Amino acid sequence: MATIATGGPFAAIWNGRLMQASADFVRQSSGARLLGVTLTAYAVLWLLYFSVSHATVDIHFDVSEASVWARTFSLGYKHPPMMAWIFRAWLAVFPRTDWAAYLLAVANLAATLAITWMILRDHLDKERALVGMTALILVPFYTFLASRFNANTVMMPFWAATVLFYLRARRNVRWTDAVLAGVFAGLTFLGKYWGVYLIAGIAVASFAGDDLKRFWRSGAPFLMAAAALVVLAPHIHWLLTEHNHPAESYMTTSVMVSASFGSALKTSAFYLGGVISYVVMPLTFFAVLKPDRAAWRDTIWPADPGRRQALLLLVVPLILPALVNLAWPHRLTPVWAFPNWALLPVVLFGSPRLSVPAVAAARACITALVVSLLAVVASPLVAHAHLNSRRIAHNAHYRQIAAEIAHLANSPAVLIGGSEGVVQGLFYYLPAAWPMGSPPNDRDVKLSIAARAMVCIEGDASCRAAADSLAGSSGSVSDVTLAKTFLGYKSPPQKYLIAVAPIRYRF
Repeated sequence: MATIATGGPFAAIWNGRLMQASADFVRQSSGARLLGVTLTAYAVLWLLYFSVSHATVDIHFDVSEASVWARTFSLGYKHPPMMAWIFRAWLAVFPRTDWAAYLLAVANLAATLAITWMILRDHLDKERALVGMTALILVPFYTFLASRFNANTVMMPFWAATVLFYLRARRNVRWTDAVLAGVFAGLTFLGKYWGVYLIAGIAVASFAGDDLKRFWRSGAPFLMAAAALVVLAPHIHWLLTEHNHPAESYMTTSVMVSASFGSALKTSAFYLGGVISYVVMPLTFFAVLKPDRAAWRDTIWPADPGRRQALLLLVVPLILPALVNLAWPHRLTPVWAFPNWALLPVVLFGSPRLSVPAVAAARACITALVVSLLAVVASPLVAHAHLNSRRIAHNAHYRQIAAEIAHLANSPAVLIGGSEGVVQGLFYYLPAAWPMGSPPNDRDVKLSIAARAMVCIEGDASCRAAADSLAGSSGSVSDVTLAKTFLGYKSPPQKYLIAVAPIRYRF
């Protein structure tokens, strides 16, 4: 990054001995060593941030929902099955604790960055790759917004692996790379249907380039398609044969919307503006390197065929959702672009006309390290802010409510209904409980259910009426008031009604 000529302590640090020593470390270290140091620091600091900043709230309801899916193996749920499959495997090894959930999120991110490093080293020297890696670490998709493992983040390593092997197959036309590209493209789609845009990007890129005939005559595109179809075939069969499956209901009720063209255009513009705003730090890194006109031109449309392919694979999957939304309006949001960014460093820092010395890589690393350290230092303040947040007030009490239900029912095996804002987060802490609207299918599990329970937030009159009806003469209705404390501070009290009715007749 450019030398800062102005005086002052900041300039002394930016241009001083510490930075020169860091630049020497970059020059003398292998790529593997740089990756290891970067990922270790990243994983430790952001696991610490996630754990401390969320000390006053419980696990996000996305994780709780996935924990319910993970109990039974299926080829599809509300989302494709990859998230539930990984969660099932993770909980077979790790305890059902908050730190284990945050560790899963960090492990997923670290795997993504490790694969991304492989992409970068295929196209960039280690200095450029290191700048690109640290630039991505400063994108909120890899830090502040990624504390929970969900349908958006589960795609990230598979998306990165897909573009890694596609670009290798395009360059070397090896059948193994082509098969792996197809396999990982299918696995990305099994994470979330957003993966269709990656497949569309590959389709567009496969018809571009000077080596078009060589690529198609090699048979690589057909091997990719065949491998992807093999991976996707069971899920496609499930989609076509399973009646009233939750994926269809979720798409129609929560994703697709009825909107005018003008409204859809605003949504698409907001989406595009949002995705650009999220990558402001990598764009800033690029600007600080002071590219000249030749570097700008070579970045906007690269002379190198491999980098042109990378540009297409980055841009097409980002823009296509905005265009599709104009024809089929849906709940399009910038945060769905979590997995799209593995190729951004290749696009921004790949031009040989752009000077990226070792000291620039050192400055990028120090910047990312300082931001990460500041996040850890600020994490108790974030946790304190959560104490008074009305938006996530109920998230603070999932564990307490779950314990209260198990106590009142004399069993953790219950069917739970009630106010959605609180019920959706309870199941991570009650692994034997099930949603009242989706009881278990297994007969033995059904017979183990001891009671039905309803939890109502204060002011939910319809829920409270249903709870009174559920309790009847044989059940119980309890009002509980809960609060969370942190470092001597206390959250405002939250009131809940919990109704429990034993199940006398087995179903």
